[in-house]
Amino acid sequence: MNATGKLVIAIGALLGAAALSAAVVPGVPVLYYARFSVLTPPGPVEPPPEAFRLIPRLIQARHKVAKGEDIRSIAAAYGTDIRSLQSTNSNEFIFISRGGYIRVYNGKGLLYEVTAKGETLDGLARRYCGKGRDLKGFKVQIVEDNDLPPSALLVGHKFAKGDRVYLPSVYIDLDTYRMPLRTFGRISSRFGMRYHPILKRKIFHNGCDIPMPIGTPVYPSRSGTVVFAGWKGGYGNTVEVKHKDGSMCRYGHLSAVNVKVGDTVQKSRSLLGKVGSTGMSTGPHLHFEIITAAGKSVNPMAKIGKK
Repeated sequence: MNATGKLVIAIGALLGAAALSAAVVPGVPVLYYARFSVLTPPGPVEPPPEAFRLIPRLIQARHKVAKGEDIRSIAAAYGTDIRSLQSTNSNEFIFISRGGYIRVYNGKGLLYEVTAKGETLDGLARRYCGKGRDLKGFKVQIVEDNDLPPSALLVGHKFAKGDRVYLPSVYIDLDTYRMPLRTFGRISSRFGMRYHPILKRKIFHNGCDIPMPIGTPVYPSRSGTVVFAGWKGGYGNTVEVKHKDGSMCRYGHLSAVNVKVGDTVQKSRSLLGKVGSTGMSTGPHLHFEIITAAGKSVNPMAKIGKK
């Protein structure tokens, strides 16, 4: 090996040692973090918010929520916006717990995590391009913003499982209906006309019945405000949650109610109550009903994943 080669190796070793030292010593220079891209781990030390605002390239990390922080202040500190953090973390952050972690980064859009081996640039671009957006231009923007090689536009570029890909100006609408149970097996009585097992006649069923063991936790299908919590005739113990568009969800036959009128509840996170068999019921199940702002009951199963 000639002298030039040895010099290059020596310089590389010194730079590596300096970087490693900086990573474990307080007061790390902001520019140290410039080497981290959106596709690489955040490094051994969590980059400070100043790095996110000053460094032009995309960087990302996990942020530990401190006392007094909310989603608005965190977004401002890292130079992003609330919708980006909500989309990236799949969380509306109506509530945010001290000591918990959220994924932060300095872009505006979705920081997508590749969950399956072999996902491609073409596939992601088509899935998230959206109406009225030029697909080719969107792909170019993804390549540029993620520092991908230009050849990614010419060949079928594949991502590895666990990669994070920045999708600029892409936001996920989280304000949609989800199932109010973490797991369920079947629907025992669907929306529409049915023979009532207790009344012994055909009547219209305004919701769907989901049989589950007594005590199974029930969560909001969509975030909103509790407008009723208590006994409601044939529904037994019932919780009703009103959403910001005026629609409402009803959860009936509960064995226990864990909220009160006026409470703000978050989809899939706040415990409303537990499955029971109160009111006019032949066995433990959840009666789940969706009522529009105009007061019309609609098929709950047709609304899952939608507004």
